[in-house]
Amino acid sequence: MAKIDERKIMQMFDYLSDERTSVDNTDGAIVFGRADPRVAKRAASLYHNQSGYLLFTGGIGKDSGILTEFQIPEAYFLAAIANSEYQVPRGAIYLEPRAANGADCCRFSLDKIAAESLPHDNLTLVAHSTSLRRLDILMKNIIAKEKPQFASTKFERVGTNYPFDAHKPLDQREAVAELLRVADWPAIYGWNAAEDLPQDLVDYAREIKEIL
Repeated sequence: MAKIDERKIMQMFDYLSDERTSVDNTDGAIVFGRADPRVAKRAASLYHNQSGYLLFTGGIGKDSGILTEFQIPEAYFLAAIANSEYQVPRGAIYLEPRAANGADCCRFSLDKIAAESLPHDNLTLVAHSTSLRRLDILMKNIIAKEKPQFASTKFERVGTNYPFDAHKPLDQREAVAELLRVADWPAIYGWNAAEDLPQDLVDYAREIKEIL
């Protein structure tokens, strides 16, 4: 078995988890669900510092973990933590508990914002770090193709403080899988291609995918 180049794995994570913030305050945050309390913690921190509301999106999907057994939507799980542990008031929380994948999260959260007439000049995407760039790209492509009323919205993006470990097979697999989604999905789904795609890392991801 070929030895995994952990330096390249770490470079994949750095590319995927790239945050983008440029304003002091945003109208609200779209929080992408996952069975990880770190997402709720980061969203709550954002709320207390710069965000007007938190919209938690996510039903039961590939990242639901133990929530699947109890049929608890990811949005409910994260919102409960944000409210009970981090004092985000119920009035600042909006829920979208139907989405089963990233594309649904984007579409349904935008629909919720429109239905509730929530401000959206500046929004922040909050997600697990390795998913951050993919979800940002997906959101912008869905707006361009399906939600023109959000065309002028400016998006920030922040990830969790996930302790990524390039030595761990689980983290290696996730970084490789996410990078290949960013690389391959534009052609499959008709997206605009990713910005500054690191082709050398994509080639390496394809090389090691089968041995992880």
